[in-house]
Amino acid sequence: MKTLFIALIFTALCTLVYGQNPVRNISKIGPSTEKVDKNNYAEIFYVSQNTGSDEKGDGSRETPWKTIVNAFNKVNNELENHVIALFVAEGVYSGSTIEMRRFIELFGGFNSKTWERDIYQNATILDGENARRVILGADSSKIDGFTITNGFSNSHGGGILCDDTAPIISNCFIVNNFADKPDNFNNTRIHQQGNNGGGIACLYNATPVIKNNLFYNNKTSIGDGGALSFYGWVRKRHGTDRRIENNFMVGYVRPVVKNNVFIENISGADDLNRTRSSNGGAISCSNEARPIIENNIIVSNRAKGNSDAGGIYAEYFSYPTISSNWIVGNVSDDDGGGIYIMRQSHALITDNFIAGNWTIGNGVGGIRLSKEGRATITNNILVNNLTGGAVECVDSYMEMKNNIVMYNKGKVAVLYKQHFNYFKPSLIIDNIIRENEGKAFSSNLEVIFEDNNINENVKNQHNKNKAVKFTNKSITGEIINIKFDKNKFQSVIEIEKKPDQKSLAGRVIQVGDFWSVVQRSENSKIYVWGNISLRVKNIDTYSILSDYILKD
Repeated sequence: MKTLFIALIFTALCTLVYGQNPVRNISKIGPSTEKVDKNNYAEIFYVSQNTGSDEKGDGSRETPWKTIVNAFNKVNNELENHVIALFVAEGVYSGSTIEMRRFIELFGGFNSKTWERDIYQNATILDGENARRVILGADSSKIDGFTITNGFSNSHGGGILCDDTAPIISNCFIVNNFADKPDNFNNTRIHQQGNNGGGIACLYNATPVIKNNLFYNNKTSIGDGGALSFYGWVRKRHGTDRRIENNFMVGYVRPVVKNNVFIENISGADDLNRTRSSNGGAISCSNEARPIIENNIIVSNRAKGNSDAGGIYAEYFSYPTISSNWIVGNVSDDDGGGIYIMRQSHALITDNFIAGNWTIGNGVGGIRLSKEGRATITNNILVNNLTGGAVECVDSYMEMKNNIVMYNKGKVAVLYKQHFNYFKPSLIIDNIIRENEGKAFSSNLEVIFEDNNINENVKNQHNKNKAVKFTNKSITGEIINIKFDKNKFQSVIEIEKKPDQKSLAGRVIQVGDFWSVVQRSENSKIYVWGNISLRVKNIDTYSILSDYILKD
């Protein structure tokens, strides 16, 4: 009774600290062209690679400057009450790293003739030329509507580095950036510090807002966070900040990662000696990092080098909120295809759709906790993960409530293995654990396992066996053709017969061994994030999973 009372207090504290989380919303995800309110700025200057001149231009709409670097050199009167915007037209901008400054905001995607904005039609490319980092972040700054590509760094942050800064990074395509391994890296040892964050690295007190971006094919050579990494402590800040959408608690600010798409990013691309130093194919969190990771598409990312977590990784007292995401089709070499929490970290994992994840070594595909990791796992859909079951908790603590755990492959769907008395018993309550390939549940020590809906006998009372029904069934069909839209990083699947169900947006789709999420469907076409043709050959059928919304 005492243990249960303590657990209930712990749950209440988590709710107080983290707050309630919204459900997944597919319509808000990914880059879009947002209208810029000119009234928010004291001055606006114009830059055009194609029509501007650094020598003769004055930064006006009629005679713009040619380069962004020159614009930063010319502007010198920005203040908190005198915020300046730079409107940047289509073209390729290269030659040097762009160092952001406080109270200057950059917007790309403009037409150099009309100065109308469309980030897809008027691609504004910041090119690191595989020779340099593209951007250094700054407090009270913003970059919106650019393609940030070919960045290279021999330290953290191949594309962007946020070192104790808090910029807004929004509506950008962060593509093909690379963080190289450290010069002194010893390839004969394991568990070393590599260089993190192929796309973006956030160090120490960095608390950026990273929203509505697309991360594609970013890599670390050897290091954590193929697309995005967080490392460091959250600094106490007083008052409010207009840039931040959510607060951890009064006086504290947390990094926000919201409405982004993460596709085909890799941590440990060159870790051929398998040094186990490259965790988090998409996102990594370490050393008290506390990001809010909310309403993102996290698809087909990979952790190589015998490392963990194809999707999201957390270690060393990190406290991520992982809420309302699609975590689908990710793979790691070792454990935790979707999520791995370890080394005294505590994650709030809620309202996510976690499916189709797997590991090379047949470890758990869904969520792995180990080495005194902790997690509160509530209201998630954990289905069709391909190896090792859905959840594995080893020498760790979890509260697992109100989840749907079905059709996962492996010997055990939920495995609890404990050797530390101070961690027991964990709570596994009110879950649906049915129709998995192996046993529903296995434990070597006491656990509170009650009021679960399972279709097999478990040596705990108060569980039940009751059939479940969902509002939408799974769908299978035949494919006529697949094309890849390189501007939107989406595959367009032309299908033989339009499904009866009205909307497929937000549904998980499988084509061969490729897993993704449907962005939208129109008539006989399905639009899916990622390049199916890179992974799948000669496949003429598709399968769309149920949405797993309970009927009645």
